[in-house]
This record gives sequence, C-alpha cells and structure tokens, in this order.
Amino acid sequence: MDKIKMIKNSDKNFPPKLLNIEDPPNKLYYIGTLPDPNKKSVGIVGSRNASSYGLTLTKTISRILSENDVQVISGLALGIDTEAHIGAIDSNKSTYALMGCGVNICYPTYNANVYKKIIKTGGGIISEYEIDSPPLPYNFPYRNRLIAGLSDVVIVVEGKNNSGSMITAEYALKQGKDVFACPGRVGDAMSEGPNELIKQGAYILTSADDVLSYLGLFIDGILPKKSFDINSLDYYEKIIYDILEKNTCHIDDISVLSNLSINKCLNILMSLQLKGIVTSTITNYYKLIN
Repeated sequence: MDKIKMIKNSDKNFPPKLLNIEDPPNKLYYIGTLPDPNKKSVGIVGSRNASSYGLTLTKTISRILSENDVQVISGLALGIDTEAHIGAIDSNKSTYALMGCGVNICYPTYNANVYKKIIKTGGGIISEYEIDSPPLPYNFPYRNRLIAGLSDVVIVVEGKNNSGSMITAEYALKQGKDVFACPGRVGDAMSEGPNELIKQGAYILTSADDVLSYLGLFIDGILPKKSFDINSLDYYEKIIYDILEKNTCHIDDISVLSNLSINKCLNILMSLQLKGIVTSTITNYYKLIN
C-alpha cells in the first residue's frame, strides 16, 4: 500500500477549489497526489449501467481531454466513472478518484487494477472519510459535492433522473459551475438525466472540443496541433483506419470489409471522429480527415 497522507483545510496546499464550496471538508486523506490547482479539471460522471456507446464516448473524451493537459475527476464507480479514469490512464496522465470510503479501501473491489493505475500514473485516490471507513451508501451522494468542487466543469454522460450523476450536476450548478450533457435517445432510461439537464440549459456535448473550447484551450479558435501517431490506435481502430485510407466508405461496406457488426463499427468510428481522424461526409459515409 502506498503512503496515505492527510491535509487539513488550513494547510496552504489544500485544494483551493474546495475552500469555496458549501460545507467544505475539514481535511482530506489521499494516496498519490492532489489535483494541480494551476491546471484545468473536468468531472466526468454517469451511470454504472452505461451503454457501450456511453462507455466508448466517455473513454474517448477523457483521453482527448487528458492529452490536452486537463485533469479528469471522477468517482471510481463501475461504468462511466471507470472509463473516465481509464481514458486518462491510457494517455499516461493524472486522474483523480473521490471515494465514499477510506482511501485504503478500493471500492468497488472489481476496480483494484484501475485504483493502482491511478496512483501509478501520477493521480490520486482522495477521500474526506477516515482510514478504514466502509463504503456506506449515504457517503456517495455527499462525496459527489467534492467531484463537482474540484472540477471547472462537469460532464454527465448517461444516467437516470434520480441518479448520482444528477446529484453531482446539481452540486456543480449550486457551486456556480457549468454542466455539459451528452444528448441521448428519447425514451431511453439512461438518457433521462442528460436530456433533462439540456432542457434546463446545460451545454450539449458533441465532442471533447466543446469542453476544450469552453475551457479556453483553443489557440485562435484552433486546438493545439498534435501530430497523429498511427500507433496510438487500438486494434479495431487500425482496421477501420486502413479501410478508410483507401476510399470513402458507407457504414455497410465498412462492416463487411472489417467483418465487424454495424454497431461495433459505429462505436469505433465515433472514437475516430472524436480524435479528429475521421469525418462523416454525408449520412453513413465516412472518410479520413486529410
């Protein structure tokens, strides 16, 4: 076990963003590091029972934000939280997990590997609860004020109206933070929360660029140019990249040529679009961006 540290809110290195929220914690326990107050931070939250679309979207957005030096804040829960952390870890960047239990307890236990990687990649496991405190149900909604508090903006990917992610969004709004929500299909239970937030005036999230622009990380309206490394693509992204390198293709042809289902192809194409590698020219036709 890495060393557990404790910091009081009277300490000069206590996260300044948490001093300005309602009911700030008196102290924090942490393993690893605390977020850098001089860098932008984005909270990413959503359902534990997320769709494959939501999981892919979350991981891709987190990765792009991390690559642009934005710190990712979440809660280590299964589903959206996990993918938010993994997106940052895949970029070898810092991500921070706010816990509803003692920092020495990995909850859920299923995420033990992610828990260790958060620390290894320079991030931190953070909690206001005492060491050995169990993961009690009522700890988690209250913990969500810290996710919002450490974030400059909060993204809600998927979740029901009464979900923990909506509680986080409510805390963010009370703290004067803006919220981005990913629009979803009407009638889909996991889209209830984000769609309701959009109705209430939340920003619509269509890509990581929306958040980067909001945070002022564009230079003269253009994202900092990054050289494209084909080795950064995963196995399936490389398959579709190779197909589109030859021709503009309809989704049906991509599915046949890749021997992957249309839904799988759409998820991969979405990831490539969010990375700025692929664009859709007309409905269901895709090509590489030159």
